[in-house]
Amino acid sequence: MLNVADVHSYYGRAHILQGVSFALPAGAVMVLLGRNGAGKSTTMKTLIGIVRPAQGRIEFAGADIAGWDTHRIARAGLGYVPEERRIFTDLTVMENLEVGRQPARDNRPPWTPDRLFALFPNLGRMRNRTGGRMSGGEQQMLAIARTLMGNPRLLLLDEPSEGLAPVIVEEMANAILALKQEGVTVFLAEQNPHFAARVADRATVIEQGRIVWTGTMAALQADEAARSAYLAV
Repeated sequence: MLNVADVHSYYGRAHILQGVSFALPAGAVMVLLGRNGAGKSTTMKTLIGIVRPAQGRIEFAGADIAGWDTHRIARAGLGYVPEERRIFTDLTVMENLEVGRQPARDNRPPWTPDRLFALFPNLGRMRNRTGGRMSGGEQQMLAIARTLMGNPRLLLLDEPSEGLAPVIVEEMANAILALKQEGVTVFLAEQNPHFAARVADRATVIEQGRIVWTGTMAALQADEAARSAYLAV
């Protein structure tokens, strides 16, 4: 589904991603772990085209999308939920969902408001509420639901559990597991190791813009040396 090879990205003269490489198979849930400033969000923004890579390949569903405009990448089926959520606060839940609508892909059943309300029941109870009158957790659910209305082949989630109450974090984990059952491929950046362990099959760890560990989530949990070296605060 996604193959990233020797990707380098910059902010001005600052060399942020330094040869990032990893592969994500279709149907998997992979987490990108790392400390603050390690390069997680830059990786996400590079994949979706907000940050243009200076070097390397990003192969998505068989096409090299490195350097494509963000709207073209989104139309190809890469969905992105940024850390800031970026919902339309003046629009209702239903209106936000309509903004994200794209045609179905790959002969899969399209995402509809009713299917999304089954995934996020809270949204179904406030379908006519504006985004600005929702809690942070509800806005996060809406941001994911709006992206799913685009019927993505791959869903990118940047820090989906950050700043949320524990009960909402658990609901978010259940939603990601339900998406996995639907066959949606998910790549998420996270700092919360417990949330990551709950949802992910595979993990890749980034440190100072370089991938330093890749494997199964179970193997990372068993690798105390790697967790101490790259994830301990």
